[in-house]
Amino acid sequence: MKRHLLLLFLVMVLSACGVQIYDLQPIIVGTNTPTPTLVRQMVYVTRTPTAEVHEPSATPPVHIAPTAISSMVAVNILELNMIDGGIGWAIGQIPGSTDKLVLRTTDGAEHWKNVTPSQVIYDNAGMIADVSGCFRDATHAWLIFQEEGEYDPGKGVRIWITADGGLTWESVNLPLSGYTIHFFRDPQISFLDNQTGWIFASIAQIEGREFKGLYTTYDGGKTWSAMITTATANLPSSGKKNGAVFRDTLEGWISGESTVTEPGKVLWHTFDGGNTWYEQMFPEPWEIDIPSGLLSDPGITCSLSTPKFVDLLYTCAWSVLKCSGGNLSEPVSILYWTYDRLSTWRTMKLPAAEGDLSFYGIEYGWYAIHNEPGADYPYQILFTEDGGENWRTASQLAWDSKLQFITPSIGYGIVSYNGQPALVKTNNSGFDWGQIFAFVVP
Repeated sequence: MKRHLLLLFLVMVLSACGVQIYDLQPIIVGTNTPTPTLVRQMVYVTRTPTAEVHEPSATPPVHIAPTAISSMVAVNILELNMIDGGIGWAIGQIPGSTDKLVLRTTDGAEHWKNVTPSQVIYDNAGMIADVSGCFRDATHAWLIFQEEGEYDPGKGVRIWITADGGLTWESVNLPLSGYTIHFFRDPQISFLDNQTGWIFASIAQIEGREFKGLYTTYDGGKTWSAMITTATANLPSSGKKNGAVFRDTLEGWISGESTVTEPGKVLWHTFDGGNTWYEQMFPEPWEIDIPSGLLSDPGITCSLSTPKFVDLLYTCAWSVLKCSGGNLSEPVSILYWTYDRLSTWRTMKLPAAEGDLSFYGIEYGWYAIHNEPGADYPYQILFTEDGGENWRTASQLAWDSKLQFITPSIGYGIVSYNGQPALVKTNNSGFDWGQIFAFVVP
């Protein structure tokens, strides 16, 4: 009786708030149970997935709420970066609003505070602004707000910095004078520590050539130095460049896409902080089930994702080489692992050419992919415990996923279900999931 009264009370409260919530219910629990394993003092949750099957709901999760944040209001989480099991950052949007907000949680992603710089809201009033950010820890973050598809030389590009969890912000301008800049698109912000960081962005396109900008800082973002611009010739402008990564103040890499005249060029290396770049020879994959000549056939286009380091010493990293065209009947993606700072590589063919790949450490990984045509559910999440050499199905799903795992057991997913965003969480390595209904609180 008490339980029924509690349920009735919850329904009345939600109705009074004007928020309609529909259960996502798209999950089939996987039949495989993850083995409890110690990994860097992190352990699996010992709960065993049940055999219960949840049918997909015909109605996606819907949040109806006013855009003004004067009371608790539902929010769609568009990008997520959890620091640990409690604290995290996100880019969110109130349903019905075009404004993107910077949010921070301290209770595991259920309730969020709006910590968007107030000046940014004023500067972008009436505009649709993209947000790029680096959320390094519980207190430090760096942001760039740019109107979609626009670059205003009068405004330049401002970097917003906080060192207190978003309570206060300061801003600085990137050095954009002295060279040609047509736009400022797709900026990537990364920091090694609270002082050393870089920004990588597209800044111009001339006669089919793409020019990138690389800017570095050694004082937490207060001042920036332009290392690559349209006025420098230290990085080839032919082909696309996907991103930059550094392991310390001097050594870094830029990944890219091969061209017809340069089929094997997908990686460049610097030893002086980004001032000078050299082509780094990238090895052909050598597994039996991988087509040969991927990096030597000019008819095949290969694109290398930016390497992602997974250890505190910045020694072990993974990257994905995706190739298509030429004599390939279909695109193929190859997983590359390095354990010696990108000097030598181990290669494995991924079970699908397209998907969202994430790893925790060098062993535990997840690959969210489309299911085979005719399958009961359109998506699935694959799980590996050996760095990608072997995969097994963790979940069959009705939604596409972008995943982040903070331990081998605990992970979050930003999912798209019938065109609607939703936030989900797993406590057992992705074998079953529950939806988080996120709210912004005053």
